[in-house]
Amino acid sequence: MRKHCFTFFILPIILAVQVYAQSGVRYTPIAIPMRDGKFLAADLYSIDTTMAKPVILIQTPYNKNRYRDRVGVPEAGGSPFPYDSVNYTYVVVDWRGRFGSKDAEVPGYDLGLDGYDCVEWIVRQRWCNGKVGLWGSSALGQIQFLTAKHQPPHLVCAVPLVRDYKTNYEDYFYGGVYRKEHVESLALLGFVSTQLILSHPSEDLFWQILEMNSDYPESINVPMLLIGGWYDHFPDEVMRAFDELRTRSDPAVRQKHKLMIGPWLHMELGKLQQGGLEYPNAVSVHDSAAMQFFDYYLRGIQNGYEQQPVVRYYQMGSNGWQSTGDWNSLSTSIDTLYLHPGGLLLSAVPSQSAALDSILYDPRNPSPTVGGSRFNPFDTTIALGAQDQRQLVESRSDVLIYTTPVLENNMVIDGAIKVLLYVSSDRKDTDFSIRLCDVYPDGRSMLLTQGIRRMRFRDSDSTEKLMTPGQIYPVTIELQNIAITFLKGHRLQIDVSSSDYPMFDINLNNGGAIYIPGDTLIATNYIYHDAIHPSWILLPSLTTTSAKEDFPSVLHDYRLEQNYPNPFNPTTTIRFSVLQREHVTLKVFDLLGRVVATLVDKELSAGEHFVVYSAKGVPSGVYFYQLISGKYIQTKKMLITN
Repeated sequence: MRKHCFTFFILPIILAVQVYAQSGVRYTPIAIPMRDGKFLAADLYSIDTTMAKPVILIQTPYNKNRYRDRVGVPEAGGSPFPYDSVNYTYVVVDWRGRFGSKDAEVPGYDLGLDGYDCVEWIVRQRWCNGKVGLWGSSALGQIQFLTAKHQPPHLVCAVPLVRDYKTNYEDYFYGGVYRKEHVESLALLGFVSTQLILSHPSEDLFWQILEMNSDYPESINVPMLLIGGWYDHFPDEVMRAFDELRTRSDPAVRQKHKLMIGPWLHMELGKLQQGGLEYPNAVSVHDSAAMQFFDYYLRGIQNGYEQQPVVRYYQMGSNGWQSTGDWNSLSTSIDTLYLHPGGLLLSAVPSQSAALDSILYDPRNPSPTVGGSRFNPFDTTIALGAQDQRQLVESRSDVLIYTTPVLENNMVIDGAIKVLLYVSSDRKDTDFSIRLCDVYPDGRSMLLTQGIRRMRFRDSDSTEKLMTPGQIYPVTIELQNIAITFLKGHRLQIDVSSSDYPMFDINLNNGGAIYIPGDTLIATNYIYHDAIHPSWILLPSLTTTSAKEDFPSVLHDYRLEQNYPNPFNPTTTIRFSVLQREHVTLKVFDLLGRVVATLVDKELSAGEHFVVYSAKGVPSGVYFYQLISGKYIQTKKMLITN
């Protein structure tokens, strides 16, 4: 009898998988009418257009046809795109004036109106159940804000990744220095004019008007899940946008917005490799979070999303997910480390007679950018993210290195770091740059974040003040927010130079008009670190009890998540949570109930856990994985495509 029951249980699954495999996810080219009589080219992704489902709208400036290569066997909660083609229908639209929608171009047109028109047209189609969500990263994230600003009646929620809504001076100039590589890449993509940007090198009325016109959180009336990365170009801007949504958006949704920040690069969200380091427990976490968000708001599934933390962030170094209700109040103290002669960073104030340091800065041979939050999609060979600075940066004579002794205890840093230098120069203008590094016991000096300040903008981005050669000035270099634990046995280090090229444009050191051709001068720049001129670095630190590691306090139930990716070949990640310390087993079974793999068989603490399952050598087909934790038992299906 049990054998027959088992057969009846398995047979529908086999048939369903066969049907899905035969039908696949199909795309259908469609044209969506806009209010001005133009049409936008789009692709409809569906396994059955006779069924009304929630729709996820993706608006792209990068050619909707690229998504056609991602379709495959439909899966519930699995593959990168579509996320879940069983329960959702997808529409991918080319922006007005681009690719398939090129003929619809109207200079200066508000693309948010196109988003509104797409949403309201979609809900009138038989394959939509009246609910639409938005998804996309970077430019695809920014247009979500523009769309939500116009409040389409049937827009339910949105997931903007690695982008905010505001346009401001800091997007193009960091510390008064032109973000050369970044802006030139945006220009090649057709988003900005470098000539226009460079004609406004200070924070003048032009930037003030742009920022004012793009500041509209009060118009947002749908819940949003914002996702960013510590190695992204704009982690601070994403966090600022989140704070503003929580305080200024429609009161009905203010408390519904959530934020996730991972150890990710701009174009490497959720991948294992991030620069020179790997983060296995951050693989595809953003996709799982987005799917849970959509299921909750678009399908009405009570999956515990509302109990998820307000802010979930990845603590690099200790390499774990943590949570907080307010990032800005997370740090419990500010630690100060002072620069000392001999390249030391110490908590003690330097002596009255401490010697100064100097570097020569030649604009014709600038200190090179190695890793960090670079943006150059046209050169896939450049190093990004966490990269060792020893060979190409720290071996040069134009850098000063200041390092702590080997740490005897972990140092937890969560927040924005500031460096105050007392400096002078023999030129009227120059730059000072900072690279923050984590020095490993094996000697690797891994870049975490970087910043720069142009001396003529030392007091304000809006007012230029040239230096008097030989006069000592304080200058503050701000670094972006970061979450990093410098582990016991490591060292914290800053590299001080006067350039970081081509991430930031060079200073010619001549004191003349900037960003126009001119003579270059070699500058001798001085760093002071004595009792009267104590250069230091401010570190927002916290005790280990200030944050909730793995946030067990927000867990209200046991949970076994859908593995990701799914289908997979040959590796997938399975995440689960347990409520209390107890013995846990997680096993993989074939269709006949035979154990294929035992992934967990031990006592685990309360909280979230994950395992990476490699099915190399396992035949393709449908399998099940089962979690047993105390009296809790749950089983889910996976599809191996070896």
